[in-house]
Amino acid sequence: MIKEKNEEKWIICPECKIKLKQSHISTHMQHVHNKIFDESSEPLTQTIIPKKIKNLRPSKTRSKAIIGLIVIIIVIIAVSIIVLSMNKPEGSNNNGDVPAWMKNYTPLYNLGTNSNNFWVNFPVGNPSVDQSVNHLSWITEDLEEKPVVFVCHRTGCASCTPQADRVKALREAYGEDAIFYDLDDDYAGTATADILEKYNAAFYYDPNGGSHYIALTGVFTLIKDGGEVKIGWHSWEGNVADAAMENWIKDSIYYYHINSED
Repeated sequence: MIKEKNEEKWIICPECKIKLKQSHISTHMQHVHNKIFDESSEPLTQTIIPKKIKNLRPSKTRSKAIIGLIVIIIVIIAVSIIVLSMNKPEGSNNNGDVPAWMKNYTPLYNLGTNSNNFWVNFPVGNPSVDQSVNHLSWITEDLEEKPVVFVCHRTGCASCTPQADRVKALREAYGEDAIFYDLDDDYAGTATADILEKYNAAFYYDPNGGSHYIALTGVFTLIKDGGEVKIGWHSWEGNVADAAMENWIKDSIYYYHINSED
């Protein structure tokens, strides 16, 4: 007796419509279509196997921590800026150009020909009164950058030392905003040729044009005369009170800043 050969049944995949052995349909459905084949029912029952999805949203606790850290950093930066601005020394520049003390500053001395004025020409009391001034080249060249202050004196000269020391002290406070010259014709003979040349030439600015006495001090700035920007200057023989000398220097810096770009 010949046994009948067991033939395996074939089935069409309901998804991709390919012909498969019935014994293979479950594996095919699971691995190819990510579905489960239910052999007990027709048509096929399909159960989707969900994939695991990561939660990409940060937790509320983490978000609050990040926001808090950002706020702390902003506060630290703001406080640092305030502290640095408060600790700037008097006479320093806020923006690299304008001195801090110039905010709401009002100059004490204006243009004129008397002893309490900035001059454009030679002043009253000088033999060349009202005549124009042929300014020295080192004065005009330096005025392209900053106002200029000089003091002519001699080491060992008891009468002119206080004024020389006064101008040197003011250089420490305003040296960033003006060019200072310490023109010392000392007895020891250590002065350089350049210092001696400037020392002798500076007496051109003697206010009375007579005998030359030291200390001789001069300040130079830019000032408006009838709408035209010119060199404004003032000079003294002898001592100038501390406060007055400082005011003249501050005025020269003030006028220079408001007129240098015109």
